[in-house]
Amino acid sequence: MNKPTTYSIALLAILTLSNANTTDLGEIEIISSTKIKQAIENTTSNVTVITSNDIRQNGYMSVLDALSKSVGLNVSQNGGMGQKSSFFMRGMDSGKILVLIDGMRLNDPSTTNSTSMIEFLPISNVEQIEIIRGGSSSVWGANASAGVINIITKNSTQEGLNGDVSLNYGSHKTKGTDLSLLFKEGKLNAKLLGSYLDTNGISSKAPQNSEKDGYNNKNFIAGVGYDFTDTTKASFTFNKTKTKGDYDNNDANDDYSNFITDSTNIIGTISTKIGLVDSIFNISRGNYEREYFSSYVDYYTKQTKYTDDRYKATANEYSLINSYSHSTGKSVLGLEYKDIDGFNQYNTGKPTDGGFTNKGIFLSNSIKPTEKLLLEANIRYDDFNEFDGKTTYKAGAKYDLSQNIIFGANYYTSLNAPSVYQLANILSGETLKPSFVKGYDATISYKRYLSLTYFNNDIKDDFYYIDAVYDANWKIITPGGYKNNSSDEKIKGVELSLNTPYFFDRFVARANYTHLFNAKDASGTPLYNRAKDEFNGFIDYDYDDKTLISLNTQYVGSRYSPFGYPTVPKSTGNYTLWNMDITKSFNDSIDFGLHFKNLFDKDYQSVYGYNSEGRSIYADVRYKF
Repeated sequence: MNKPTTYSIALLAILTLSNANTTDLGEIEIISSTKIKQAIENTTSNVTVITSNDIRQNGYMSVLDALSKSVGLNVSQNGGMGQKSSFFMRGMDSGKILVLIDGMRLNDPSTTNSTSMIEFLPISNVEQIEIIRGGSSSVWGANASAGVINIITKNSTQEGLNGDVSLNYGSHKTKGTDLSLLFKEGKLNAKLLGSYLDTNGISSKAPQNSEKDGYNNKNFIAGVGYDFTDTTKASFTFNKTKTKGDYDNNDANDDYSNFITDSTNIIGTISTKIGLVDSIFNISRGNYEREYFSSYVDYYTKQTKYTDDRYKATANEYSLINSYSHSTGKSVLGLEYKDIDGFNQYNTGKPTDGGFTNKGIFLSNSIKPTEKLLLEANIRYDDFNEFDGKTTYKAGAKYDLSQNIIFGANYYTSLNAPSVYQLANILSGETLKPSFVKGYDATISYKRYLSLTYFNNDIKDDFYYIDAVYDANWKIITPGGYKNNSSDEKIKGVELSLNTPYFFDRFVARANYTHLFNAKDASGTPLYNRAKDEFNGFIDYDYDDKTLISLNTQYVGSRYSPFGYPTVPKSTGNYTLWNMDITKSFNDSIDFGLHFKNLFDKDYQSVYGYNSEGRSIYADVRYKF
């Protein structure tokens, strides 16, 4: 970042501080664009919130399922439930999307791009999903250059013991159960959340009638909080997810290849208010372990051999966030430290490892100099022990053009640190440095009914893999590895969202559309697995006070997948899906859901050569107490 720009952002930050006084604006709605509670109206970022009601009425089977229907997000998957997925925000890959659950980072440093294994996240005990689109490194640090997905699980809002239990059953012998126990009494609150899912699944690779690849998921969350005083509170949350599943490594009838994952996240929080300053201190730890078993035929001996590939990473994080509310807005100062380490081992080969530490400091300020104008400015510096330090920033504004029309814009820079996997597999003779993103977006909206956003992002020094070179007998001549891309990438596009008020007394319509103008890198190669166009439409019908019927259609345009060696792009073609959901409440305690997926049994692929689910039906019944 050049000095004039740095000085401009710093000056805006100082100016916002100079407007501070003792007035508390209050908290209207939880949102995580600046690591504090605030109203959606008090941020210039583009935000989507998926509530527990949305999850219930649309029959979402997983967090990945819910995200796939959201504006600006695009999902592809190598088969059915639990199979490897790719998800993108505004055309940028999942390694550039920070995913949190109850404040704990889920991005796994041992993956090829520090992605979150979001396909393993159950949705049954989720209260809210907050999606912040646009560069967010100026608050959250590395690997949030596309945006942030913040998942919030259930908490007790009423005194005493309450909760719910549900049973699920459906196609492919899918069965599961979910339980939430919530307790609140005086200064104490606690929760126990659990979910279990098991399915025979579908064949990961085409054709559809091949050997099925099953999947099993167990998730457990425990949390406790205590309010020592009105201003001093403490909480502790534990989250564990274990999965087992089959996949197709060789062909569609591969009945051996399977995987096991085990991830644990814990976080402890102390918050207090001293004078006019609210402070939050967090300590968190993430532990990620994955193991993949597969087989192959040795080129020389023609014998079948078996592999056991292991990946492991830990991420420790400490943060102190201080916020100061004033008559025209809020100021936030954050201090952070991260220690990330991990290794990978292919079969019985020598393990390779990598890691780094990260110290960060950021200042975020928002002011409303007038009733119609909101200004937001963030600046952050990250210091790494393995790479050069980087400064990132954001400057945003939102203005009420009239009583119903609002215009907003943001300009930001963001960074992405290499993953542990990439650091352990650097191309010979290369060194990796963080990639850097410069971008902006502009939004015009009409009330809460219509919103149009244009976004533009330039990615410099992105990470990419160079394939190994083999001789005629498949002996390695030159090993492969990761390096920084000398060619810049540019991704731009538009997002459109529509929400109608009730019409004909009982109907509500919702829709969103995302279009990428540029879906190629500088060399002209397609950005793999991104759809150029995606449309999601919903019509909700209140049959009566206790019955809701929702019809959903999704159109996904053609995209390209990498295929074969040497790699060539393969088009998946476009497709349209239809889904229907019926939810009915029998009384205050019992409700029922019936969910029809892929009504017209469309045969399609979101990744070339891999299956997707055909027509299927799922049912669930829930008892609340």
